Amino acid sequence: MQTSKILIMMATYNGEKYLREQLDSIINQTITDWELIIRDDNSLDQTVDIVKEYIARDRRIQLIQNDSDFHGAYYNFFGLINVVRAQEKVYDFYMFADQDDIWDRDKLELLQNFYHEVHTQGPTMIYADMRIIDGKGEETSPSMNHLMGISYTNPITAYMAHKVYGCNTFFNYDLFSILPKIANDAAELVFLSHDNFITKVAALKGNVYFYPETVMGYRRYGSNVTSKHEYNFKMSRILKRLSKVNDLAKDHALTYKQSIVTICLLRKQALTESEQALLDKVENIIQCGGLYAVRMVLSEEIRWGKSAKTISRTVILFSKLYKKYLRDDEKEDK
Repeated sequence: MQTSKILIMMATYNGEKYLREQLDSIINQTITDWELIIRDDNSLDQTVDIVKEYIARDRRIQLIQNDSDFHGAYYNFFGLINVVRAQEKVYDFYMFADQDDIWDRDKLELLQNFYHEVHTQGPTMIYADMRIIDGKGEETSPSMNHLMGISYTNPITAYMAHKVYGCNTFFNYDLFSILPKIANDAAELVFLSHDNFITKVAALKGNVYFYPETVMGYRRYGSNVTSKHEYNFKMSRILKRLSKVNDLAKDHALTYKQSIVTICLLRKQALTESEQALLDKVENIIQCGGLYAVRMVLSEEIRWGKSAKTISRTVILFSKLYKKYLRDDEKEDK
């Protein structure tokens, strides 16, 4: 079986506007021992032509098409993971890339060096801080961590909060090889994000480390997947958000639904007593809510980021309003 160094996985869809800039930032990395597999989701613009142009001049880049009946960002990324699984090739490290970001020239080098500094053994994932840029590439925030508090807290927090962005992860084969398999047509892929799924597996079965330096520009603008999130978590904004309590409750329900699906998949694997205990805690918090959940937030030191955001999330847990939307989702699934 062949062994290479780093595999970068990119999912694309109608990305012509920023794709060249992102591909250039990958090609110009100080570390050159990498391969890039791009899975396109039937783009209607010039995305595929641009990728083919880069393939013609760089043999490290491959293109595959999503020819299935299942489309969308999560279907595309999980489909890409399954393609990589099926290949007779093993890599030391794996990464995801969005089509519209800009990587710092030494991103791979910094993450690989940090991995070797902190890694002991077993499944390991690291993720880093990043700058936020707009559609013009102008910096709107120098640090996502300073703005939102995305640093790693503990394993149980990984199941209660979404702090990890796939475009800034770096993980080893030990982790990739134990990821529970999800079929390309699984209904859960409508809402199950690949980055948080992998983070939860790493938190339970191995190690997660946060690299506190910025290594890329994370582009947020009107039409991309996560642009709807406003990165302002001052207390005044939290109080304003609490006035829209139903929206917050729906957001919680989605977060917890992802965790429930991941837990169900993990329970099909061999688990230690401590791993089972952690999953039991998460399920109990989600199922019970109320004062029990608040006590667990405090005793387990669960943090959603900045203090104001943690307060608002704890209030929703206490209120149990999210449970209504969990039940509604379950009915829809049936």
